[in-house]
Amino acid sequence: MSQELCEMSLRQTQELLKLTDEALQEICCKRFTGEELSVKALQMVLKGKGKRGPASVFVAFNGKGDSVLRGRVFHLRDGEIAERSEEIAVNTLTDYATFAGIIDTHADVVVSNWSDSCESVENYQDFFPNAVKAFVGDVIRNFVTYRISGEMPGVIIAFNYPGRATDYDADVLRGLAVVIGSVFTISDQMRETEKAFIYTIEALARACEAAEEDTGRHIIRVNRYAGALAANMGLPADYVEVIAYSAQMHDVGKIKVPAAILLKESPLDKQELDIIKMHPVYGEQILGDSPRLRIAREIAISHHENWDGSGYPNGLRGEDIPLSGRIVKLADVYDALRSRRSYKPPLSHAEAIGVFRDGDHRINPRNHFDPSLLTLFFKIEHMFEKIYDSFAGDNL
Repeated sequence: MSQELCEMSLRQTQELLKLTDEALQEICCKRFTGEELSVKALQMVLKGKGKRGPASVFVAFNGKGDSVLRGRVFHLRDGEIAERSEEIAVNTLTDYATFAGIIDTHADVVVSNWSDSCESVENYQDFFPNAVKAFVGDVIRNFVTYRISGEMPGVIIAFNYPGRATDYDADVLRGLAVVIGSVFTISDQMRETEKAFIYTIEALARACEAAEEDTGRHIIRVNRYAGALAANMGLPADYVEVIAYSAQMHDVGKIKVPAAILLKESPLDKQELDIIKMHPVYGEQILGDSPRLRIAREIAISHHENWDGSGYPNGLRGEDIPLSGRIVKLADVYDALRSRRSYKPPLSHAEAIGVFRDGDHRINPRNHFDPSLLTLFFKIEHMFEKIYDSFAGDNL
């Protein structure tokens, strides 16, 4: 092996280490998927622009308790992911067992070239699963494979290195496999942490709604309405996801408002109104300054602001109101109209739509809502009706 190829292998390994370090540094503030970082790692390995990297890479993992490897083949051209297959399933007891017939099944990393194993390159093709061969899309001349062990066992197989596959290629693939195995393990752990985080938010939101009727269902519906509005605005998927669980925190400040005021059946006096109008401020205070709760905090403080500046607590106007607050305001008002409260009966969907068109004694749609959001709402109002009906419970 030439000195140039040795140095290339070293550079590729160093880039993998750098990626791992960056991922660990960002783990507290960056949300990612295992595949996202795996793709980055694959790109780094193949920065040789075809001079040393393989043409295709198969990355697959075992499902828990079964004998099937599930993964994708990635086409890599000039250090970029050119194409990826649909999910491919390889049975380790049949397809992979045949594949393993040309390698030492006890080794973690194996280098194979057709000329070392078969009389012809055509015969070499018989050892590979059809689904993998179909997407590789070329005669397979060599490969390097590495078995990934640990909590997420799997395999990474690189096909068609220029010339012969070598032990130096195996060293790089070993590093790539370690990175990818670690990334999937970390991303699984992060998903579990994310679930715990969202469960905690939901528990707090339910506690804040406990004094009012329709406990729990109201916050679920508002989440769904807000997510539907955000998604149909074409906003980024990450934003849609965050607002779809942060919306439920809109009334978190009510935990500091006396239940006697929240459940009062007669009209509130001025002092009581002043107290209840403080719940956005209380909500902002309760949510604190965590970056993860930024959207929830925006929603809590701004979901009672009006487009014309007549809302509370800060009298914000127009686009000075955070987008998240404008979205949740509309979602919250729709659900409030549809829901039974101590001071009013529930409205039907048609009656609620009438209020959004023509207003009532409390709501002036053109002054209170973002005009573009109001237009969108009328386009997707059937979705709001379906969401409400799906989570209405005994509220009707």
